[in-house]
Amino acid sequence: MVIALVGAVILIGMGSIFRHRFIPSPEFWSGLEKLVYFVLLPCLLVTGLADADFASIEPGPMVLVLAASASFAALLAYATRRPAAGQNGPAFTSVFQGTVRFNTYIGVTTAAALFGSDGIAIAALANAVLIPFGNLASTIALAHYGHHKLRGSAVVLAVFLNPLILACAVGLAANLIGSVPGVQSFLDTPAPAAVLQLLIAVLGLLGGAALPIGLFCVGAGLRGRLVTRESLRPVAAALVLRFIPVPAATLGLCLLLGFTGPAAVVCVVFQSLPTATSSYVFARRLGGDASLMAQITAAQTVLSGVVLPTWILVALTVLM
Repeated sequence: MVIALVGAVILIGMGSIFRHRFIPSPEFWSGLEKLVYFVLLPCLLVTGLADADFASIEPGPMVLVLAASASFAALLAYATRRPAAGQNGPAFTSVFQGTVRFNTYIGVTTAAALFGSDGIAIAALANAVLIPFGNLASTIALAHYGHHKLRGSAVVLAVFLNPLILACAVGLAANLIGSVPGVQSFLDTPAPAAVLQLLIAVLGLLGGAALPIGLFCVGAGLRGRLVTRESLRPVAAALVLRFIPVPAATLGLCLLLGFTGPAAVVCVVFQSLPTATSSYVFARRLGGDASLMAQITAAQTVLSGVVLPTWILVALTVLM
């Protein structure tokens, strides 16, 4: 967990240095953001969800807690829209993403560090619930409040043509199809198995580049200071909303349902993570406030070095 957090902060810093000292070209970074959004992140989501092992987990209580806490986070962000961002719709979309979305890489590495292979399986289920929800909710928020101001059928089109949402659907479908006995037998035969292994290898290589390059893009999106005077209120709102009421509500739901053990702890962990690396690219592609999103991502990543261990300690004490 510590290594993942420090590594993320270093990559954000490197991205900022490269943008302002060595590669100032806006065209270069715009092309890199497109590569992350349309190719690398979808590959990461497809491989992660397709390979997830849900067999050893009792999904009912965990899915309920995650779905309810994610819905609470979205409603909380909407309820505090005016205090957090005033009349600035694009700024609100950044606060919204900072409240609802999470860093998958840090979540999986933390779950693995806490509970080993069981933690990885639990994290896979958490991803299967939270990633589609976060992408869908963020796309709708950006469509309504972003610079593009989409309405009606345009919102529906933006949702269903979003490459990250499509990747979630493909990954989950592949996971379900792969568990069908007849399909599995066919895939185990030599020719299909060779093609499948090659496809998995290519997707894995592309997906593995998504997080480091995405963090580079976040750093490149920073303008001067980490937080400016103008962005202080929305950045502070995203920090407070993400790190206090959302994990607290998740913990409360676990206690209310009598849901304890490693899966409950991982629920609290995932809902106290800093926002997703892809939030910045989302903001750039869908008309949000990308500069503010970069500031929120960087600030949450840095502060999570203190906040995340605190919530882990609380969850282990109360839920184990």
